[in-house]
Amino acid sequence: MKIIIRPPSDIFRIPILPLVFASAAAVALVLVRIVYTEHVAFLFLLWNLILAWMPLLLALLAWQVRRHLFLVLIAGFLWLLFLPNAPYLVTDLIHLRPTAEAPMWYDLVMLFSFALAGLALGLHSLHLMRGLVNQRAGLLAGWIFTLAVATLSGLGIYIGRFLRWNSWEIFLHPQRLASDVAATLAAPDSLLKLL
Repeated sequence: MKIIIRPPSDIFRIPILPLVFASAAAVALVLVRIVYTEHVAFLFLLWNLILAWMPLLLALLAWQVRRHLFLVLIAGFLWLLFLPNAPYLVTDLIHLRPTAEAPMWYDLVMLFSFALAGLALGLHSLHLMRGLVNQRAGLLAGWIFTLAVATLSGLGIYIGRFLRWNSWEIFLHPQRLASDVAATLAAPDSLLKLL
């Protein structure tokens, strides 16, 4: 069963402006905090947000080259590699703690703004990639793809948050990364934490 996908020109009508606004608001909150506190404690959030934009840009690229399967597969692989960076922003809520520098409510709003921007970016990129799968393989394949990607993305978030690996390190240190992941999957206590 094939699903009818919107014409290719419509696929770029995803809410880019709200995503840009949400990202800009999050960036403004962290910059105001830096100016107010004269401390760059949360500057890492800006890098994490840049990484959260990567999956959406790669999904848009995949749509641009959708007639060339090889290029779609390359863009799709890179998209899958960077996708966990978007929902990873939710895990940055672990940095919420009372400080003398800024009110805790402000930090909560700031961290939530990054988390919501990351989730929106990740979900929109997933929507685009599922649309490609739907177009090529049908609706059922699209949902299977979504479930597999969600599972792999969860693994990627774990690898980033707890094993402290970054997406691009699959190219720089593939053996060490594979060794860490294998050790995690083999150890019952680490596997329970992963689940």
